[in-house]
Amino acid sequence: MAVTNHLSAILGLDIGGINTRVSLMGIADGKYRVLGSQRTATSLGQGLHIGAGVGEAMQAVQQETGHPFIKEEGGLLQPVDRIGRGVDRVGMVLSAGPRVRAALLGLTSQGSIKSGQALFDSLPLQTSENFGMAHLANTTRAVETLIKTRPDILVIAGGEDAGGEDLTMRWIDIVCILCQMLPEAVQPLVVYAGSPGLEGAARRWLEPVARLQVVPNVQPVFGEYDLVPAAGDLEQEILHKWQAGLPGLKGLSELTHGLTGLSARSMDRMVRFLSLTRGPVQGQPGKTGILAVDLGGIFTTVAAGIGGQSGTVVDDKFPEIGSSALHSASLATTTWAGEPVTEAESERFLTNHALIPAWVPETGLELALSHAFTRYRLQQTLQRLSEHYDWFDFHPEYGLKGTFEPVIVSGAVITGTRDAARVMLTLLDGLQPHGITTLVLDRNNILPLLGKIGEVEPVLPVQVLSSSAFENLGTVISVSGRVPSNGTVITVHMETASGKKSSHFVPSGSLLRLAVAEGERAELELIPHNRVDIGFGGPGQRGRLRVTGGILGVVIDARGRPLLLPEHTDARVALLQTWLRALRAEHNSTTGV
Repeated sequence: MAVTNHLSAILGLDIGGINTRVSLMGIADGKYRVLGSQRTATSLGQGLHIGAGVGEAMQAVQQETGHPFIKEEGGLLQPVDRIGRGVDRVGMVLSAGPRVRAALLGLTSQGSIKSGQALFDSLPLQTSENFGMAHLANTTRAVETLIKTRPDILVIAGGEDAGGEDLTMRWIDIVCILCQMLPEAVQPLVVYAGSPGLEGAARRWLEPVARLQVVPNVQPVFGEYDLVPAAGDLEQEILHKWQAGLPGLKGLSELTHGLTGLSARSMDRMVRFLSLTRGPVQGQPGKTGILAVDLGGIFTTVAAGIGGQSGTVVDDKFPEIGSSALHSASLATTTWAGEPVTEAESERFLTNHALIPAWVPETGLELALSHAFTRYRLQQTLQRLSEHYDWFDFHPEYGLKGTFEPVIVSGAVITGTRDAARVMLTLLDGLQPHGITTLVLDRNNILPLLGKIGEVEPVLPVQVLSSSAFENLGTVISVSGRVPSNGTVITVHMETASGKKSSHFVPSGSLLRLAVAEGERAELELIPHNRVDIGFGGPGQRGRLRVTGGILGVVIDARGRPLLLPEHTDARVALLQTWLRALRAEHNSTTGV
């Protein structure tokens, strides 16, 4: 589908806590493409102007593309002029700011508090405590605790549609008292997201004393969430706080004419849109989802979507120094390192990295520790997402259930690593997918920008997604079920588009990389053991699969679920190294392994 009468050049700004990326998108051969993209360090900190890093990246993109869009005297050429210079729009997504303090006022742990926590976890918000029915027993203490907490945002949830109104009304009373006591300069934004039957009361009591936003009930029916409207209001408040606290951000926001958003929200929007367009994966029954992972320098963000519903979690990259979570992270890092390190060495590594988030691994050991910690980050955030949404099933031992195709991954720890085999193993161990999926690398963090720019140019995301801006790391076929302890668990007969045929007999506990050139098409006949499930509908179900080769061709993961690692350090390190070597070796013989 060719582009006609649309924006001809769009500048995308992605400002993260460590890196700033600027991308120029325009029309090439009748379709939207990423014409150039450059990364610089985010100019964030005492005495720094956030626009400095953006300006440096803009200059680099202009030089890379040869497309002039910066005026000689400074500023942008807008819109595109008659000879093609300039940009028509600027879009910006952000993950650079600090978490904003927020408090949730709800009723029950499995009702409004659970839905409200899912809302809070989808955004860079900091919550010290959730307030439930127990806090309603003492109004004075509740007000005092809220004053001590000093939230910038208060969200009142509670009561399904036409339910729980008496208790929710008490929260409205408490918030009214709180706002009357606080000076206007420090009053929080109040978002009413409870039973619609109390919207009128909320407006009567709270509008005279507070900044009030009324949004649809976050849980209109028990167990069902409607978080998008409330998330939109909270996003705007977070952006407002960040503009006040990050020098230069307000000026950059003015360049976008309203096309500014949080990276996590824009990623969620894109995943939700893509999940609406997905049909069943070839040969695999049931609904197909989309999963996006951003392993950023400050946050780990995971967004999943299926059938038009979506969920997102924004997790801190580093556990708090000295906490039990740091101990857990150190233990996991030691376990997955693939090098003989002690837990004390892993904890020291994580502590130093937390103190200097922009640090980049320089040695083989540091890279191994960094990727071991990445496995832990993935598992923690995926598990947190699964706690919020019944349709998303992940367990650290048993992995990611269901069909998510593709899985799109960004973040410099992954996209900045040249060893594709190490990247693949890190993602396989962290995700532990079931069935068949494709791992895709978003090297320039384009996905959130597409979600934001798509608001004004809907055709652009569709066309850019099918371009070389996204790299196919490889198709993965994962074996699960009662995997036999020895012998062949799956037989693969493969024929490439060039006519090459091969057969591979994959033993239990192994990884196998099949030689399919990047971009080449191939057809696979998959014959699993009768106790093995590969995603075709149950144990022993065979099928045919058409694939396009990625950087690592096609990978067969026959290690089963859960992944079992030896307790002894030497044996565990040897096994992890064996898996890594397997992904570095292509197999194209007629006997396979």
